Amino acid sequence: MGIVVRQGAKTGVILYVGVLIGALNNLWFFPKFLSPDQIGILRVLLANELLLFAFVQLGTTGFIDRFFPKFKESINKKSAFVQLSLLYPLLGFAVFYTLYFLFPDIWKSFFAQKSPGVLRYYHLLALLVFLFTYQQILAAFARAHFRIVIPNFLDNFLLKFLILSMIILLGWQIISFDQVILGLVLARLLNVLVLIGYLYQLIPEKIQWGHSLSKSEVKEIITYGLYIVIGGASVIIISNFDTVMIASLIGTKYAGIYTIAFFIGTVVEMPRRALGQIAVPVISSAWQKNDLAAIKEIYQKTSINQLIAGAWALMLILGNIQDLFLIMPKGEVYAQGLYVVVFIGLARFIDMSIGTNHEILLYSKYYKFNLLSNVFLASIMIGLNAVLIPIYQLNGAAFATLFSLIIFNIIRFVFLWVKYKIQPFTSKTLWALLVIGGTVTITYFLTSLYAFPPIINIIVTSIIISSLFGTGVLALKLSEDLNQLILKVYQMIRRKRS
Repeated sequence: MGIVVRQGAKTGVILYVGVLIGALNNLWFFPKFLSPDQIGILRVLLANELLLFAFVQLGTTGFIDRFFPKFKESINKKSAFVQLSLLYPLLGFAVFYTLYFLFPDIWKSFFAQKSPGVLRYYHLLALLVFLFTYQQILAAFARAHFRIVIPNFLDNFLLKFLILSMIILLGWQIISFDQVILGLVLARLLNVLVLIGYLYQLIPEKIQWGHSLSKSEVKEIITYGLYIVIGGASVIIISNFDTVMIASLIGTKYAGIYTIAFFIGTVVEMPRRALGQIAVPVISSAWQKNDLAAIKEIYQKTSINQLIAGAWALMLILGNIQDLFLIMPKGEVYAQGLYVVVFIGLARFIDMSIGTNHEILLYSKYYKFNLLSNVFLASIMIGLNAVLIPIYQLNGAAFATLFSLIIFNIIRFVFLWVKYKIQPFTSKTLWALLVIGGTVTITYFLTSLYAFPPIINIIVTSIIISSLFGTGVLALKLSEDLNQLILKVYQMIRRKRS
């Protein structure tokens, strides 16, 4: 777990700095300088970028995570595997571009009535998908070498910083909204070029072109990749299709409001992104060795660590959400997404507290069950969105996500327990829930005793929540990794002082 903690800690810092920039974007600069309609257009393009990527990559990022450990010891096998991974997605692009440009009315009809502004960027979206796909493939190779810091820096810091800069320039009327979208394309291109240079420096053995894998190996890889297409697309649908459906059914204005609220709710899951990414190659390697003990340890450690971090973030968000809307530009408009924040925050917290069940199943021999269950759950979410959005609008979409993720995790929890007799919870989980309950109860009582201006309210409430929850977690030693990290920081400070 050492490399998991080190890379996870570094990535966690980047993610939270990225969250800070994202917060500035979503809570201040976007509402101040963009209309809800423009925010909706930007978010719908990004959601479509993800949805189309899930299909055109043909499962390449998934089979890199699974099979790279198998081929990395032989330079010839590794070279052949890298060659396959870079060329195979071109088949997906050939199909995608043929359908996309020969039958444009299929995609355009989805937005023509309620969100015609999206159609203006039809051709740029095609380029965004290509760049984003290869960015993710290159990031998967970095992840396979247990390096996630640089890929996360590019996607969660640099990209957000560039978007922030462009929005400021837009606010100063130096560039137009069309140029912001074009700048997003150029930022994706920059990320790809940086990753190419980074991997060239990271990998000591340079790839030798011309080698090939056996037919049985290629068949195994491609078969796995095709299942990944099904399951991976389903996961992305669960996370992004609500935005697309809102734009299609009620308009980009509401999609803009929804995505601002959605962002606030998803802040809860930032620690999962750091721990989950670096846990992937560890879990993949453990399955190669059939080391169930190591998998169980990762399962339980990620569960308690993510539960603690997610609970802290969720309490801070829900404890301050009313004051947050009061200080936002046009906050009265975006306050329509209050219950979106509640439902999405709860959904992400529940998902985190279950641990790395998705990753464990994905790289096990039962990956087909994992992927097919994704399809089932994506179908539920699409159906719920289709029914609930016209009736309950934004709240209906958020509730569909919450319900889908609860079912999603219950199925996986039961399956892992039945097949492997492993589950993520320990006695520390119960103690953590008691600390959460105590923190919420005491905070609710204390905050009812004062009424300061919004910013002061946020500071005071955050201090109360962090002090109560942090004291309980550290005193009960609920997270071994957290206690060790704090001890190391304390020792480092003492050495510097001496």
